[in-house]
Amino acid sequence: MRRRLTYGFSFLLAVLASGTLGYHLIEGAPMWDAFYMTVITITTVGFREVFPLSRQVQAFTVLLLVAGLGLIFVVATEIGRSMLEGEIRRVLGRMRRSRMLDRVRDHEVICGYGRMGKAVVEALRQAGRPLVVVEKNPEKVASLDALGVPVVRGDATQEEVLITAGVARARGLVACLADDAHNAYTVLTARSVNPNLFIVARASEDGAEQRLLRAGANRVVNPYRLGGVRLVPVLTKPAVVDFLELSLGPKGQGLELEEVAIEQNSPLESKSLQERDLRRKFQSSDTLVVMGTKASLEAFETALLLETNPKGGER
Repeated sequence: MRRRLTYGFSFLLAVLASGTLGYHLIEGAPMWDAFYMTVITITTVGFREVFPLSRQVQAFTVLLLVAGLGLIFVVATEIGRSMLEGEIRRVLGRMRRSRMLDRVRDHEVICGYGRMGKAVVEALRQAGRPLVVVEKNPEKVASLDALGVPVVRGDATQEEVLITAGVARARGLVACLADDAHNAYTVLTARSVNPNLFIVARASEDGAEQRLLRAGANRVVNPYRLGGVRLVPVLTKPAVVDFLELSLGPKGQGLELEEVAIEQNSPLESKSLQERDLRRKFQSSDTLVVMGTKASLEAFETALLLETNPKGGER
């Protein structure tokens, strides 16, 4: 589409230049009069001739009129088509996003697509977790659309925006907006919509952690404090940090950590660690943290589900 428009405008400029040069060479008209005559000819405005036209110049004018008027129609058609197609694409994009949002379940809602929000989105996509982003910056919304990430454009502190993002059906929410006040209000609103939602909030200022916890966050992360704490072992124990990063590397490389909830009627309930080749008895509502390769963790969870429900392997 853009190429066709470029070609159309180029040909139109070529016709203007050719007409101006033709009137100047054939009739000897001054350059401005020749240009003016060319414009009123191809636009068919109906003004009188700037200078008397000979039979030869009249024939040239007819050719110029046909060529110029045809190009104007082509350019106008392409402009209208591009506007219409752009509007159609926007409508179809909104319909596609709406369908995606209606289908998503047990997902993570990321409020804010700044530096931290972008890192969270990349990590969740890398892990294959379903997610929806809430962002009010139109340029960031467009970039998420281009990546195929479900996104809701709006203010994350507004209840209707969070409802559109499926917070009532979500598993968790990350509030990483620009300031603590907006994060606190987002946490309050999300908690009122879904009391069972697991909420992680970002804190920037000292003392904001407790306010966010009182607002309803399950966990609060201060990236500056966390980064400072993280730098110390990198400085003092670099070999240990390298080992852990290699062992728990991204994209399924090396070992991984996973958590498994011990539910009622689970084969682990009231069993000792020795009976299950583990180390203590489990009760329902416990959470088991397991380390292993990705394949072994998947096999462990599959075996646990099959023992819980031998018929279908479903919880």
